[in-house]
Amino acid sequence: MANEHAAALKEMALCRSLSGTELSAIAEIVEMQDLAAGTELFREGDPGDGLYLVVAGEIEIIKRGPRGDRALARMAVGGVLGEMSLITADVRSATGRAVVDSRVLRLPVQRFRLLIDSGSTAALKIAAAIAEVLARRLAAMNTMVLELADKVDPAGSTLPALKETELAGIYRTMQVWSF
Repeated sequence: MANEHAAALKEMALCRSLSGTELSAIAEIVEMQDLAAGTELFREGDPGDGLYLVVAGEIEIIKRGPRGDRALARMAVGGVLGEMSLITADVRSATGRAVVDSRVLRLPVQRFRLLIDSGSTAALKIAAAIAEVLARRLAAMNTMVLELADKVDPAGSTLPALKETELAGIYRTMQVWSF
């Protein structure tokens, strides 16, 4: 089983910096999970239990809003989701649902934290890769906030300018949408 996990992990960008030995250490603690189309992987508001890597299929990320559910993203093979649970004790900020029959690897938070506490190089490299994922998502959110601000207050508009405090509030709200 660990060999199958290691082979799947080797294909993931999140694990690209791991040596063979480090890959084996992570393969020992991940769990393979198969999902039928329409099955929820996790639900918004539930405690975070670990990070997920999409091995096959596609997972849609859905956020509840005042006007109903909104699809935020679709994560295909190689996608990383649920990474915030390895960093914070916050509840899930969105729901993950299989669009088609899918397979994921779950990196459980408790086992990952034990590796971190033991000083595992593999765990530290995974943490650095998670930071990279979060940095890319934050950069994308920066772009989205500016695009949203331009839609609310387009150049040359006679509408009052979007207040900096309102823009900062939107920005803070959108940051928590990392899944």
